[in-house]
Amino acid sequence: MIRLFLLLLLLCLAWPALAADPVPVAAAADLRLALPPLVRGHEAQTGTRFSLSFGSSGQMVQQALNGAPFQLLLLADASHADRLAASVPGAERRPYALGRLALVATRASGITDLASLKAAIRAGRIRHLAIANPAHAPYGVAARAVLAGLGVTGAPLVLGDNVAQALSFVSTGAAEAGLVALPLARAASSGLIVVPVSRALHPPLVQTLVLMPGATPAARGLADRLTGPNGRAALARAGFGLP
Repeated sequence: MIRLFLLLLLLCLAWPALAADPVPVAAAADLRLALPPLVRGHEAQTGTRFSLSFGSSGQMVQQALNGAPFQLLLLADASHADRLAASVPGAERRPYALGRLALVATRASGITDLASLKAAIRAGRIRHLAIANPAHAPYGVAARAVLAGLGVTGAPLVLGDNVAQALSFVSTGAAEAGLVALPLARAASSGLIVVPVSRALHPPLVQTLVLMPGATPAARGLADRLTGPNGRAALARAGFGLP
């Protein structure tokens, strides 16, 4: 009887956390690999559940402005965070990482660095170069800046809905090369060439989180974890820079 009583007591104490709806979090696609382990560790410690949605920063900001119930948005640059905060009084911003860009290429392409990418494009040996759509993806804006700096115009671009999709185009052979997020590229197939791109070649990707007005303590706790020592160490291991 005592054991049964203790079991029932534990279930009663745990029930609010188990019954609560997951906290909705929107995250830039470059966090697709780095964020879930960090969130799982936080869930194990706190008993809170989180629902993660990944995509391009521009699209997620638009969803939030259209009423999506995100409590926390982890965006890939500061400009989209600024746009959201300007439209939503009380939203709080905080930088959490510095985005890193990488050149990825199939071994068959013969591309080994930006110089050989430039030569291949000018010689017409590249039929598809994958980047995220600059219309709503910060990594796409950065990729376009790199190409402009190389003096490459008219590159045969294939646009991914987000940076993860751009990488998948190269991984599957649908594109010979791409300019994508370094943290994703480092975990890609060993059959790809991966070359980090200097941050000096594109505008800074100051990845910024936004806590929406009325964000719960659970959402704030995850933001604190991400910007605290454990989160910063995990992001650095994944290939992000730190603000």
